[in-house]
Amino acid sequence: MKKNLTYFCFLFFIIFYTTNSSANSSDVKNWLKYEIDQIINLYKNDEISAEVKLNAIKETINKSFAGKSIAKFVVGNKWDEASEEVRENFVELFKEHLSLTVGSLMQSYSNQKYELIDATEVKKGLFKIDMELTFNEQKTLVTWGVKEHKNKFYVMDLIIADISLMRAKRSEFSSVLKKKNLKELNIILKDQNLESYNNLIN
Repeated sequence: MKKNLTYFCFLFFIIFYTTNSSANSSDVKNWLKYEIDQIINLYKNDEISAEVKLNAIKETINKSFAGKSIAKFVVGNKWDEASEEVRENFVELFKEHLSLTVGSLMQSYSNQKYELIDATEVKKGLFKIDMELTFNEQKTLVTWGVKEHKNKFYVMDLIIADISLMRAKRSEFSSVLKKKNLKELNIILKDQNLESYNNLIN
């Protein structure tokens, strides 16, 4: 009886630990590779329209990027000054802006090779993944910042040749927000998104 109880407790511990253990570097690396390959495979196919490709990027941004956290970061203290409705509107517009930015970067894609060369957990639930892009024997280092939250992964930043995309966006928006509030920025961003979208699909 005692032996059976000990075995049961041990088995329960193994099951509980396995299902609730944090992700490791290999997990996040495999997840990122899958997400990247999904987009690259679309851009390898010339028969797929630009509109379909952009929609796929938008879905990936909505699903796999920490949209609200990034949006809050890029506007700084203007976030606290805005109403909840204005904030929610900005998050949606900013995620659309991000998808269009990535879409613009992908326009120059021409079968470049990539390799995820390293993945490190820099602190609990926060990972840094280094990716090497190769084109015509020229190599470019891209670093992804990814966090784990509630057993899901979310991209926090993308650093290309030592330039953080999120810090670049914060700098870009801060120049506008010196003179305007978040609601006014939403109006500007909505117009910019529409113009960018039309440029990318036409």
